[in-house]
Amino acid sequence: MTDPRPTTESELVEQIRAIDVAAPDSLHRSIDALVQGRVRGRRRGALASVRWPQRLAAVGGLAAAVAAVLAVALSSGGGGGAKLTLQSASALALGSPTQPAPQESASHHSQLGVAVDGVAFPYWEQHLGWKASGQRSDRLGGRSVATVFYTSWHGQRVGYAIVAGSSPLRPSGGTVVWRGGTPYRLLRQGGSEIVTWTRSGHLCVIAGRGVSGHTLLRLASWGTVA
Repeated sequence: MTDPRPTTESELVEQIRAIDVAAPDSLHRSIDALVQGRVRGRRRGALASVRWPQRLAAVGGLAAAVAAVLAVALSSGGGGGAKLTLQSASALALGSPTQPAPQESASHHSQLGVAVDGVAFPYWEQHLGWKASGQRSDRLGGRSVATVFYTSWHGQRVGYAIVAGSSPLRPSGGTVVWRGGTPYRLLRQGGSEIVTWTRSGHLCVIAGRGVSGHTLLRLASWGTVA
């Protein structure tokens, strides 16, 4: 699945409004206020003499502002009523931590000391060089979603989300790659690579900006943890 990046402010607005997440009304009002404020500023001539590269920078600024509103809404509980979709789960994996990183499990050295319904997050630092750097807890569609963030030695970051309960989603599209008897689905969303699969019936998502699909697949399938 490939989503073209918006090249104008109007395209960005349409892409934002097409997001398939049942966000609360307060979030929609905040985003609309940001959008309308940018539009009014443009009509006053603030961007009238700006060259095209600078216009693209302004579009990027609007995207960053919207992303900030979304992050605040999710971290403050605004995501509690959001619909559970692959897109909304991926947004959490691409978000930011709100809690300290979990530690390595004292009894299972290939795992961290945090799990969802008994499905533990992996410990990657020693063998793969990815250290747990934070975590967050959210709710989507009435389900708990735990996300652990990992940072590589090179400063890259990925989010690994596990949804509580049996997965109600059957993702489609993208490319399916089999590793250790498990099918992993590789997709692309908003310029970011995403890998999704099920572990013990639970939906799992790994996503990262600037991280290759090959790397995400390697992380997701490491140890072929069931």
